[in-house]
Amino acid sequence: MSTELNIPFYVEGAIYPSNSTPSVKDIIAGAQKSGFTTAILGLYHIGRPEVPGQSYGDIVFNNTLIITNGEYVGDKTWPEMVNSMPAGDLTTVCASIGGGGVKDYATLMNIYNTNGNSFSGTALEKNFTVFKEVFPTISIIDMDCEETYDEPSFVAFCQMLIGIGFKITFCPYTYESFWVKSLQALETSHPGAVLWWNLQCYDGGGNNNPADWQHYITQGIPGFNTDKFIIAGDWTNRTPQQVTEHLSAFKGETCIGGGFIWTLDAIINAYPNDILAGMQAYVNAIKEAFEISVSA
Repeated sequence: MSTELNIPFYVEGAIYPSNSTPSVKDIIAGAQKSGFTTAILGLYHIGRPEVPGQSYGDIVFNNTLIITNGEYVGDKTWPEMVNSMPAGDLTTVCASIGGGGVKDYATLMNIYNTNGNSFSGTALEKNFTVFKEVFPTISIIDMDCEETYDEPSFVAFCQMLIGIGFKITFCPYTYESFWVKSLQALETSHPGAVLWWNLQCYDGGGNNNPADWQHYITQGIPGFNTDKFIIAGDWTNRTPQQVTEHLSAFKGETCIGGGFIWTLDAIINAYPNDILAGMQAYVNAIKEAFEISVSA
């Protein structure tokens, strides 16, 4: 296996400006030196009028409204911080939409259906166009769909984002047929736009094996190149040693392109006096799982 692993982290509220410590700038500085290669900011949500202060198509970061009516209304210092992230080890920044216990993909389906099976001309399209302008370093939208597995609206949403200038990643944990069919549709319309899958191998996806998902893909899309296409994910409910033990079961699988950790917030909480050491502990755990040499 190549020593060039993609090692992303998901990060939630810790990356948004507040009065808490460590500061966002300190977190970014640590991440740039940690060995993590990709930052996945989350979770973003799609506004809906049932939530006070929101409209259909707004963009929300966790519980904070950041883009509405084609205007950025979030913390004024945040775009500069996010746009400074790619440096050192950290080369890629993504935004993840969805998660568990939310209604983002139901909202997307509703917007799609009420607009004549299209996102063209919607507030959603306008707001994501502004999002791309405000955060030009965010090059990938990660699709963490865990509800409302509606293929037509999901694929159309991905196509809208691709048209704006984003690449796509998927973050599945179940319902493999939905993900494979969606990938197949996007490969037909926009070949290569889906860069990789962040496969959840913890919690609800605790029994997932990347090789099984590789099989689902190649069975559904004969000839699709799955080499290094799947990033196997684990979470911080496990210690670094336990992460190594868990992910090492996938060592040698040709589809493995690296490993991700959910979440950086929990690492920061567990290592309050040395967040860099905490980050490096999990990076090294992933490298050791796939028998890649680690830094001292």
